[in-house]
Amino acid sequence: MHLAHHTPKQIEMQISELILKTASIHRTKLFYNKTLELPIIIDSEDSISFKAGKTILTFEAITEGKPYYHIAFNITNNKFSDSYEWINNKLDILPVEDGINIASYPNWNAQSFYFYDNNASILEFIVRFDLPYYSPKPFSVDDIIEISEIGIVVNNTEQTSKELYQQFKISYFEKGPRLPEFIVMGDDYGLLLISQQGRQWVPTHKPALPFPLTIKGDDITLKL
Repeated sequence: MHLAHHTPKQIEMQISELILKTASIHRTKLFYNKTLELPIIIDSEDSISFKAGKTILTFEAITEGKPYYHIAFNITNNKFSDSYEWINNKLDILPVEDGINIASYPNWNAQSFYFYDNNASILEFIVRFDLPYYSPKPFSVDDIIEISEIGIVVNNTEQTSKELYQQFKISYFEKGPRLPEFIVMGDDYGLLLISQQGRQWVPTHKPALPFPLTIKGDDITLKL
């Protein structure tokens, strides 16, 4: 893991850009621009960038393997039902248990649902009721406020979390959890989900595997 930093300080964790890999730029362009309706910022043969609210979501072409990730998007709090119907009309929503498609996280004061993108990444629309996100307008792509979670897959979660705290002063998420195989760091605006390799991504049976990614924020650049 490559860590680059400027002046460490206790910051509100905001993911300004997320750079991922894809085996198909073309299919990724179709999914994120046509299905999710994210505006395209940069479009080239070997990379494409989208505007996901406050976050730039970039995919770069890769010639080997089929990388997949876990990514969550913060949604306007009063548009959860609308966002569910919006996605449900386009894609299959993943069940979190038999007959239930909505996940409730009382400790986080949040609820969410999950679906796949074209790369078999697990995407999540989540509302966090402790955030001041509200809109009187009908639901649209503008209700995607930011990317608020990215999964980081490592061999030693405790060591990685200590490095992140020491280098960047990113705090352990006060709402938890902090487990041997899964540690969450950051805040409601941006969370790093540090997962032990091989642990399954909720709500699927897909194992968490390490794939290249870069996370950029105001004071951090993580390249894995």
